[in-house]
Amino acid sequence: MGIMDIYVSAFLLYRGLQPTVELRGNKAVFVFETLPGVYDLLDQFNSNASVDVADYATAVKTLRGKMLSAKEGINGHGKGGGHGYPRS
Repeated sequence: MGIMDIYVSAFLLYRGLQPTVELRGNKAVFVFETLPGVYDLLDQFNSNASVDVADYATAVKTLRGKMLSAKEGINGHGKGGGHGYPRS
């Protein structure tokens, strides 16, 4: 199952599902294995389920890092620091 929304994907990661990142054109897609219960988790997200804020924020940051790494890898900028700034 492919999901383009980083916040939905972060919720699934927060709940224990591990995605892979695929690039489709210039868009990152978080791909999750369709397991029993995944649709229940999506319902929880859409019902505004409670989360531990710090842990959920970490999940968002983790996915953003995976997404940027995938984009840098395909563009041949793997040694850069990202965000247009070289690493020192």
